[in-house]
Amino acid sequence: MNESFSITPRIIGHFGEDLIKNESIALLELVKNSYDACATKCTIDFQTNSVGKLESLSITDDGFGMNENIIKTVWLVIGTDFKHKNLEPNCCGRFPLGEKGIGRLGVHKLGNKITLVSKSNKIDETTKQTSKEVILKIDWTKLDSAQKINDFVVEVSTNEISQYFTENGTGTKIIIEGLKTKWDRRQIREVYRNLTSLNSPFSGVNDSFNVKITSNSDLFSGLPTFDDIRESGLYFGHCVLNNDTIEDFKYEFKPWTSLNKIDGRIVTINDLREEDLYIKGFREIIDEKGKTKKKKEDYDINLSESQIGKIEFDIIIYETDAQIFNMVNSEKTSIKSYLKENGGVRVYRDDVRVYDYGEPANDWLGIDLKRVHRVGGNVSNNIILGSVKLNRAESFGLKEKTNREGFIENESYSVFVDAVDYALSLIVRERNVDKVRLTTLYKKYKVVEPVLSDLNDVIEIVERKIVEPEIKKEIRKYLDRISEQYKEVKEVLIKSANAGLNLSVVIHEIEKQVAALVGHAQRGEKDDVIAISLNLEKIVRGYTAMIRKSEVKATTLSSVVKTALDNYEFRFSDHKIETVSNWQNNSLKAFLAEAESTSVLTNLLDNAVFWLSYTRKENRKISVYITDQISGFHSIIVSDNGPGFNIPADVAVQPFITGKPHNIGMGLGLHIADEMMRAMKGQLLFLDKKEVVLPKIIRENEIDKAIIALCFPKEKK
Repeated sequence: MNESFSITPRIIGHFGEDLIKNESIALLELVKNSYDACATKCTIDFQTNSVGKLESLSITDDGFGMNENIIKTVWLVIGTDFKHKNLEPNCCGRFPLGEKGIGRLGVHKLGNKITLVSKSNKIDETTKQTSKEVILKIDWTKLDSAQKINDFVVEVSTNEISQYFTENGTGTKIIIEGLKTKWDRRQIREVYRNLTSLNSPFSGVNDSFNVKITSNSDLFSGLPTFDDIRESGLYFGHCVLNNDTIEDFKYEFKPWTSLNKIDGRIVTINDLREEDLYIKGFREIIDEKGKTKKKKEDYDINLSESQIGKIEFDIIIYETDAQIFNMVNSEKTSIKSYLKENGGVRVYRDDVRVYDYGEPANDWLGIDLKRVHRVGGNVSNNIILGSVKLNRAESFGLKEKTNREGFIENESYSVFVDAVDYALSLIVRERNVDKVRLTTLYKKYKVVEPVLSDLNDVIEIVERKIVEPEIKKEIRKYLDRISEQYKEVKEVLIKSANAGLNLSVVIHEIEKQVAALVGHAQRGEKDDVIAISLNLEKIVRGYTAMIRKSEVKATTLSSVVKTALDNYEFRFSDHKIETVSNWQNNSLKAFLAEAESTSVLTNLLDNAVFWLSYTRKENRKISVYITDQISGFHSIIVSDNGPGFNIPADVAVQPFITGKPHNIGMGLGLHIADEMMRAMKGQLLFLDKKEVVLPKIIRENEIDKAIIALCFPKEKK
């Protein structure tokens, strides 16, 4: 015996109440219907009574409207495929935003009494005349008493003479009464905030579709708008991504008039390196056993292949550091309040917002998470206003969830997130350059050694103010002791941090070698097992040498270079990198701590390997050149044939600043290297190829990019 499903009327209530998260999304669904109906204007009106209580809502558009037949066969059919079957431009060239056929049930989320009035200019097939104004009335309170779907009756009628639309006018008006939510002023303003974000503020006035919000009271008076705080931003970014490349790029640092010590700066697509123009993402590595490795690998992104299409990304980054923010020309409380409520990156498809990207609880780009993992060099959602624009006709790979809370998290979505994150990282990289400049000029406490500087200030005060010699001597004794202890602690921490940075590389290399060792052992390949075992022993011995305590003494630079190159021998082979060095024929000595120096050099080699591998360059080469060309020092100069530096030297050595794509890494490597060189009375110098005479083999092979010199003193200091 065959049976079939039956549906109770309650299912309609579930679609409206449970699938749609909140009132803002419910209203958005109705606005989408106006967009799909080719409306140029959509007005949302909030009507309050004499005591300010919200009594009704209405949504009115000037779209092509519906006739009686469409209302009966489409609007009243739940889950219709009317739009889904017509995923092509409609009469006004728009692709439909709604696909599921349930968005109209958002009215059920909002109120119990619904009046829909619509007028179309289509010819009625029966009367052969222009369609009449149609009125649909729904009383949702009758839903619970209905036993069968056919028991829930709605009223459909027509007006012989149009009451809402002019004779030639078309459109749809939905009046919602008997509101289900007790709207307080805060909630009304929250909905207003969401509705005003339906159109991207970076698009300017959208002549083809504009959402307007009105009220018969002062519900929305005094609320700051995007235009009010736009000029309070400092860092502005624009990036267009298409296919597999950056198609357009502009970053601008626009200091306020009160910041008159610093000039603005503009970076365009012509200023980017060639490697920056190719869109890349980072994804997890899955091993042959299906396990996810900690390390991620980069991959090439092609937006067309992932059915995402062109992406247009705009962002304003604000500066809320107290000492700088105090100089802003606008009202500070309004700026912070607006950013708190609106901060983040929103997504727009055909200039209509896709919820709930950019909402406070949705950190879809992991912006705040990155800030937690690394102290500096990142932005946070509460200091940015961002917009991502998509074209509906090109982005079919991004499918909206049934509950209207973003896109289904498929492969296309992962690529989309990585592409936007890549564009963001390029802009943040440039912002970090200007932030360092700004901080140097305007922050009161900007010294490299804040603790020692403060202690010196105290010592000066003691010398001036304390008259009694014994008391002065006693205080100085404690201050000097604190200073020495601080220096000792700092030295230990820097050395530990540098060892920690190198440890991750060492562990990764050991894991790969052990995996290869197991394979050779299982196949009984004795010679290979012996060779890899010896190499493993060399790696462990090399890392031990880096963490062993060593004192500053006269040491041959060749011993430092040899140990570092031995540590990376397998890694160079794995990444197909050729090394060029003169260490075997060099006997120059300098005063250095061998373990620390080896660790610093290893850090520089790790950076070179990353950039050579990331740029997918063939004939990869690294040079490690020992020289006495730099006055007063004997030096180890490291260079490669990769892309070179993408941030200034003075910025690169700042803590938590990185030039790596997607802002990955800790941003500590060069900072720690610089600190360790200072501790050994040496220098870390960024050189241009014109500032040093490199050997012929280095010049001919163009191994003259990203030149860094580790300069160790020839004499003991």
